[in-house]
Amino acid sequence: MVIVGRAELLELIDTLVRVPRGSTEETGNPVLVLEGYGGSGRTTVLEQVLDRWQRRTPTVLVRPLERPYDPDNPARPVLAAAMLGLSMDLPGFPMAFPRIVVAQIAINENFTEIPATEHRERLRTALNRYRDRATLVAFIGDLVGLAGAQAANIKLPGASMIAPTLSQHLSNLVVGRLTRGRLITKITWGSAVSWYGHQDLGLRADAETELIELGIKAASEDAATRRGVDNLLISAFLADLRHSAARVAGRPSNVVVLLDDGDTPTAIAFTSALLRAREAMTAAGSPLTDPLTLVTTSSGVLAEELDGQVPAPVTWTPRRRADPSERDPWARLRIDDFTEFEVKTLAKDVTSIEADRIGEQVYRLTGGHPAATAYVLDRLRQRRRSVDDLDDLLRDNHAGPGTAVQRHLLGMFAKDLHPRKQLDEDTLDALVTVSAARTKGDALRLVTLLPPGIGERSPVFRSPSLWSGPTDSAVLPAFVRRMGLRELAVRTNRHPGWDRVFGKLLDTAPSGDRASRLHYTRLLHGGAAIVDELAELLPITAASEWLSLFDKIVEMSDPRRPDAGLVDGRDHAASRVEHIAVLLAVVPAVESDLRITVAERREILCARAAHSFERLADHATDRSPFLLRANDYHHCVRRTR
Repeated sequence: MVIVGRAELLELIDTLVRVPRGSTEETGNPVLVLEGYGGSGRTTVLEQVLDRWQRRTPTVLVRPLERPYDPDNPARPVLAAAMLGLSMDLPGFPMAFPRIVVAQIAINENFTEIPATEHRERLRTALNRYRDRATLVAFIGDLVGLAGAQAANIKLPGASMIAPTLSQHLSNLVVGRLTRGRLITKITWGSAVSWYGHQDLGLRADAETELIELGIKAASEDAATRRGVDNLLISAFLADLRHSAARVAGRPSNVVVLLDDGDTPTAIAFTSALLRAREAMTAAGSPLTDPLTLVTTSSGVLAEELDGQVPAPVTWTPRRRADPSERDPWARLRIDDFTEFEVKTLAKDVTSIEADRIGEQVYRLTGGHPAATAYVLDRLRQRRRSVDDLDDLLRDNHAGPGTAVQRHLLGMFAKDLHPRKQLDEDTLDALVTVSAARTKGDALRLVTLLPPGIGERSPVFRSPSLWSGPTDSAVLPAFVRRMGLRELAVRTNRHPGWDRVFGKLLDTAPSGDRASRLHYTRLLHGGAAIVDELAELLPITAASEWLSLFDKIVEMSDPRRPDAGLVDGRDHAASRVEHIAVLLAVVPAVESDLRITVAERREILCARAAHSFERLADHATDRSPFLLRANDYHHCVRRTR
């Protein structure tokens, strides 16, 4: 598949990785959070960054969901995976993590089983034990087995676990970096231990006491204490990066950590601890920075979770970002869907000759949703299907009987709502039901029809990327609604069907919300049920307001096609009522009905829409808006030729 649509974003990330010539002392970078809904391509961007930089600078892609979540050790598995991934072979940039290894040694000791007077001796004994190279290699090997599977760049292709030979190699690498490659059998921990006394903050603490407390408090169940442990460990990690980078003359780039699934508890703990550690350095007036570029992903939950804990993030776009000299702690960037031109470019992978036509129809279906676009184009390419069969393609089985393609595509959004990115059928069925609603406020009135356990506090309603817009007026992506309505139209399981869902929405629509009432009436009873009311409003309502109302009513096509006769039959409209009836049927068919794909047929329907808008201009309070709308459909006729 051709990669398009991400060049500016990748270049932006490149600017965060590159170090300006002669400016290595000013390399502190904001944490960049890539936001989007399920299937928006966040993970793909991280994979592309990994591919661009892993042979040029220490780079690791960490996937927290590769191992179960441990509530007692929130940030530590991600930290360990980052350390191991950054330790892979890269000539000219040896990464050493003595402070982190010392911390792991202290955490591995059980200080609570002995009197406090013996704690210091226990720590010294442990540190002396792991001065032996072979013993330390075995200790790091256990760490590789625990956390290494999360680091994408240290797994063998197709391997579900770290291969023993790779584990041994990586353990030797980590230990070798501690001795700077010299073949010595004893390791000195002096400077690594002493760091815990000052922590680059000018502290005057006793280093051994700090490590002992770390070993004891690491097992605490208190959330505030765990955050303190995470803060200290991340500070040690940044200090190790700083000291490793200082040994590289003329360093051209930063160290890169790519953190996928950034809304998981482990990822949130890591990112928040990093932000707090940097904030502490700034508050202490330290001139030290660190050479880390962290890019993570989120559905928007990360910013919500950290609200009040750290300063709010700034907002960037791929084309326009804030001045880097402002030293923003972190920034959020929304990943856009593909444009129609980009989808047409991707369609060249199916066939170069018909790429424009295929791309136009696929974009009409997906709205540029990256994962859905890639899936549909791949299906067209592999099965040599015509783009005129998209309606049938969506009704096909995804991977065998039981799940239609349209349900699979909707499942991309549902999976993103699960904490471990797994498909939950109840969540998917809830998404099908709420897709009937025009707004989030309307969707909340359907809670009683949703599966047990899915209420107002569910991710179905709380996802900041799934719903765009303010509070109750927020809306779902059009593609989600289209796929959801198609599934709702054929629903035969225990969940409420089309009539019950739209009946509920219609019965509970606020009395002053004419747009919703007419929209739901049309989808429940067909256009004939509302045409008279629209005809009465036309001569007494401002033309622009009437057209705005009309657009809200027809924003979704009805997959059941109750007005098929008006779409497929000949146009004999003569009266105001008849022209409105034609538009109620034809406009949504032209805009989003996947059965209307043949160019000649679209040309006829666009011409009919243009004609009816022109005729209605004679009955409107202002002819101009209607004539402009007619011109839009005349243009549609010309484009199909």
